[in-house]
Amino acid sequence: MSKRLSIDDLLQIRYPTDAVPPRLSPDGRSLALTVTPAAATQKRVSSGDFDAQNVPAHLAESRMTVIDTATGSQWQPFPDAEVSWGGQWSPDGSMLAAYVAMGDLACLGILHLADRRVQLIRNALVRLFYGFELPVWTPDSRLAVVKLWPVNETVRDDGHDTDTEVSSPNIVVFSHDPDVRTDNRANARHATDPLRCDFGAVDVITNDVHRLAEDWQVMGGWRISPDGTAVAVPVIVEADAANQQFISDLMVVPLDGTEPRCVARGVIFHYGQSFSWSPDGARIAFTTSDQPFAEGERPPGRLFVTDADGRRQPRDLSTDIADDLRQAYEHPRWSATGDQVFCLVADGVWCVRTDGSAARKIPIASGKLLTSWIQPPNDQVMHRATDGTLPLLLRSATSQALELALVDGTSHSSTPSSMLREHYVTGEATLAIEVDWSRQMAYMQLEAADHPPEMWRLDLTTADASRLASLNPSLQDHQFGSKRLVEFLDADGVRRHASLLLPNDYVSDDQVPMIVIVYGGAMGSLRLHKFGMRDCLASNDAYLYASHGYAVLLPDIPLGPRDARRGIPRSVLPAVNRVVELGIADPARIGVMGQSYGGYSVLALITQTDMFAAAVCSAGAVNLTSFCGALTTTGDTKWLGWSEGGQARLGGSLWENRDAYIENSSLFYLDRVSTPLLLLSGDDDPGAFTQASETFSALRRLGQRVELRNYKGEGHAPPGWSEPNLRDVLDRTVAWFDEHMRPEAAVTA
Repeated sequence: MSKRLSIDDLLQIRYPTDAVPPRLSPDGRSLALTVTPAAATQKRVSSGDFDAQNVPAHLAESRMTVIDTATGSQWQPFPDAEVSWGGQWSPDGSMLAAYVAMGDLACLGILHLADRRVQLIRNALVRLFYGFELPVWTPDSRLAVVKLWPVNETVRDDGHDTDTEVSSPNIVVFSHDPDVRTDNRANARHATDPLRCDFGAVDVITNDVHRLAEDWQVMGGWRISPDGTAVAVPVIVEADAANQQFISDLMVVPLDGTEPRCVARGVIFHYGQSFSWSPDGARIAFTTSDQPFAEGERPPGRLFVTDADGRRQPRDLSTDIADDLRQAYEHPRWSATGDQVFCLVADGVWCVRTDGSAARKIPIASGKLLTSWIQPPNDQVMHRATDGTLPLLLRSATSQALELALVDGTSHSSTPSSMLREHYVTGEATLAIEVDWSRQMAYMQLEAADHPPEMWRLDLTTADASRLASLNPSLQDHQFGSKRLVEFLDADGVRRHASLLLPNDYVSDDQVPMIVIVYGGAMGSLRLHKFGMRDCLASNDAYLYASHGYAVLLPDIPLGPRDARRGIPRSVLPAVNRVVELGIADPARIGVMGQSYGGYSVLALITQTDMFAAAVCSAGAVNLTSFCGALTTTGDTKWLGWSEGGQARLGGSLWENRDAYIENSSLFYLDRVSTPLLLLSGDDDPGAFTQASETFSALRRLGQRVELRNYKGEGHAPPGWSEPNLRDVLDRTVAWFDEHMRPEAAVTA
């Protein structure tokens, strides 16, 4: 008999750590995967963006798992470590390098496969921020290139500064003098502090650490030249706070210790991943991610090729390409002969000759979206299947079904397969795929309506897909509600879609209470085949609410510039009305919830409609006039960029667009709220508690039902919180909706 999902079930889920790619051993027999629990089992002592062991906060309690690709069996390569992540096999297959915290600070760890011996290189203390920043091996399996903790920064061993005496003044000073000139690196220091590091090569035989550069702000990844003599790495030189982007120099760092050289200056990358070496090591291709850009100008994402010796200016290969070539985690790929470069776009693959001529797009079928090509995350050369086809993952623009397509290299026609229709590639598709080209087998992190992310294998010759291993076998006996895609017309008459989850025991023609999960700018219909319909499995999980008798709706909420607050209801309200028209949702029992910008969206909605019987706002901004200038603990004003050129869509500073800041701040409209509101915040999330306090104080002054729960020592998103606090969030959220939408359930709970 199937069981309903409980909070206990939810907190026991394990899933692939966000944005850490799986890595396949050279012999194709072992797949290294980084896994994280849904809830932390221990209290996390935080010191900024890193915990007490210098592990990035979002990677705390992650652990490596190795899966046997023949049997699906699993084993732990670093069983005694508190944290391990980012595994990378040595080219000769004899070792697995990873980042390991075992009784001390995080350092480079090496697993020797022959005897399962763990070697910890304690003098190679690492400083990583992104999950995809894996160690990079030299071809001889001797050196591992990593980001190191800066030699000129005191290493914390308990989450606190070690050199502060009790008798000394306890004060933090931020100072700015416009008459004192500083270089670009100094200007970027606050905004890029989590990315600051030394850059070095570690000899895994002698344990020697060779620091190749000190005090760099390294943006994202680094890639080694084909001959293993140098590494290309983007180094941030300036932070453009107004547009939330970093400006980098692309550096080539020789591993022999000679001076690094700049091969491209002033490049704007997305996550610092979008570059690759040519097969002969003489050139580097990269795509830009320029912002802002005016309507009618050249697309912001362009493709360049530069010489690896830095003697010539980069050449723009995209002058004949009208598409936006911006890449997030992906990078351009070279042909095996080095005379062509390939780039992904939403509706096809661009192929350009390295002299800039003969640019052509390999299109995909109409009505499909290109999710990813099937290529390993770190390969710099484009590979094809044995029959010469290029394997791609496509998604239906309407049903969101996932398909495998094989693109013919000659005719450029594609042959679809429906083997993956019910699945969704977890996270960023590029970072969730590995390929064994010798066996023509792809491995992917896939999730579906009935299971969280798991490892699947896909035979590229037969298109047969099968489950390799499950991280959560205990969920197989659980009951999950059914899903459907809902079509509606927004307030402007544009056809939109929404993902709808029905309660586990839903009976046709019943009108049930419904919770709407919102996030302005997001397309909720893309979540139809995701487990729980959310990225964060332990927060706002739809299945938990479905098990308590609620339908759950995630609508598409596209937004334009400058008027987000008014734009959000124009999609959400018609979507809700459509589900009511279908006879599914009870119009008197509609709730709404959201996290981060979703919390902002909740406040935008309840100040413009009385449709909702209850609301939950987690870490949502209410007053953009104060939020835009909020300082972090390091003195960074990162919300300036978020406000002016980022997600808030205000298009300028507070003094340039004063009215827009006020109009898009729900604080000034809270007198129109009648919806009971639950506010959630973590006090280690700069600005969140202040914003929640402003909301709470205003609604209390106005005599409205409101509750604020501020969680000590917790950051921005509940999925990263400790288990007791996360349990309280889930418990209280369900209770809040029950109280205001299902009072009979609240009484009996």
